[in-house]
Amino acid sequence: MAINLTININDDGESSGQGGTGSASDLEKAVRDLSSRLSALTDRHDELVAQMGDQIAPFPGAGIDGFLSHFIMTLQFLRGDLAGRSLSITMPPATQTVTRSAPFIYRRGGGSRVHVPLPSGCSLPDTIVEDDFIEKPDGYFEDGRETVWMQILNLDARMELPELGFIRIILGETLKREHPDLFEPSLGVAQSLGRKGFPARLFFNPYALIETPLGSFRAVHGTLAYGRITAFPPIGTPVTISSAVPLEDVSEVRAKMNMEAVPRARDLVVEEPFARLLALSHPIDVPMQIPGEEAFHYIEQSIAMGGPAR
Repeated sequence: MAINLTININDDGESSGQGGTGSASDLEKAVRDLSSRLSALTDRHDELVAQMGDQIAPFPGAGIDGFLSHFIMTLQFLRGDLAGRSLSITMPPATQTVTRSAPFIYRRGGGSRVHVPLPSGCSLPDTIVEDDFIEKPDGYFEDGRETVWMQILNLDARMELPELGFIRIILGETLKREHPDLFEPSLGVAQSLGRKGFPARLFFNPYALIETPLGSFRAVHGTLAYGRITAFPPIGTPVTISSAVPLEDVSEVRAKMNMEAVPRARDLVVEEPFARLLALSHPIDVPMQIPGEEAFHYIEQSIAMGGPAR
């Protein structure tokens, strides 16, 4: 903290602070008061660091992160034989990769076009523009703050449920490969809570497809918001949807696309979804101890060996 102090010397050789005619003792008192206030601020700062952790750090450069994550969710069925019933699921961990841009200073209305690195063999888009985001929640597009844009590269989560049967959740490269007409990128934003670097806030808008014995459903109109993050990937950070997410029957989405000649599935909303997600968390559990590109190919190999949904 900079302190500017002007000393005036009068004809009698007495000094005073700027704008006054006080004595040297007044100046000494003012300096002691400022020193006391500075000491109190320093103590308060040290206390806050002790409470919150000294987790202020710069954002890293562009890169690809590989990690394990899992889904926790509650489904409420709205139509069909199961209408009115609910089902809670905790899925086992699945491998996942995310690409992130180099940090940049976000400017509202600036038409940002941001590059993200892609591993070899990945067919997803390597640039993100602001119009690509389906959801833009408050607090993540603040002008003048350092920002990182992200894209989920691939995920294939599977589980056998006694109540329902085999279910599978896919995003990214797997979704594009198996359902190219429905694909849209799953994008996220990390933005500094201050001007630059960590700690930061993070959200994702996953564009996912859920395959079940009852049919295939897309879950796209929702925001997955993380708590205060201090690293990439944000291991163990609390995360939840901010509102209920409709699950739309894929066959109905496709029928509506054909009927209305809509080229992009993201522009459609099914008025009566088959079910909805009342609660969803997707915590990131542990990092993979291999480089991002290797992690991507490891996941692709695991998906290929697992085969399509049963």
